[in-house]
Amino acid sequence: MRPVAMNFAKGIIATLCLVILIIPGDLLTLDRSSLAILAISGIIGISLGDTFYFATLVRMGPRITLLIGTLIPVCVAIISVLFLNERIASSAWMGITLTIAGIAYVLWDRSSGDAKPAHLGSGSLFAIAFVITNALGIILTKLGVANIPTLEATFTREFAAVMSLAAWGVMSRALLDWVKPLQNTKLLGWLVLAAITGTFLGTWFSVIALKYTYASVAATLNSTSPLFILPLVAIFFKEHISIKSVAGAMMAVAGIGLYFLAI
Repeated sequence: MRPVAMNFAKGIIATLCLVILIIPGDLLTLDRSSLAILAISGIIGISLGDTFYFATLVRMGPRITLLIGTLIPVCVAIISVLFLNERIASSAWMGITLTIAGIAYVLWDRSSGDAKPAHLGSGSLFAIAFVITNALGIILTKLGVANIPTLEATFTREFAAVMSLAAWGVMSRALLDWVKPLQNTKLLGWLVLAAITGTFLGTWFSVIALKYTYASVAATLNSTSPLFILPLVAIFFKEHISIKSVAGAMMAVAGIGLYFLAI
């Protein structure tokens, strides 16, 4: 299944979940400029960002893709300082740095024995686009959600992303090819599960984090997902977890603790 098709399918499922929880008509009473910013963030961060993510995933593999993703909080932190005037204590910055370093250490250790990517050139280009679009999406979401409830903000982002992908599919005459794989019920079942847990709940919780804390901090905490993968692969796939991976996870947790002690 093509990356853009997977992104489109997950977006539709997540949007339907959000429609169940909100009354779309209520959006008309909300701040229009904030809604516009959120819509743009959805197009950049979800329709483009997630598509570039899936494209990187296919070409570079999951571990290297996640390792590259640790650059997103760095980009967000730089943009936040320059354009959002975020000012947090130096000890908090140390915590953020320690967390990112711990995550990178875990992923580096986990990817050290992997085969080299088959499409390194195109994968690298997609990886750069993946990092930049996700960082911009986070910053725009932070700006847009300030005066908008988080659920409505999440719906606006997802709806804009789905509509932009649908327009892309129609113009490229590829929309039917995108939805054909969904006739496979097994694939559709996995996509529904991924869309509910990741695209719907994951995106909503990340928007909540962006509303109530610094963008740099929310992005850093959002990048800790690889740490939760470690015990899961050990339990369900019986993979051996190295001492280096455990040490990196502890480093990341210590960084999070250092940040919360500083605020």
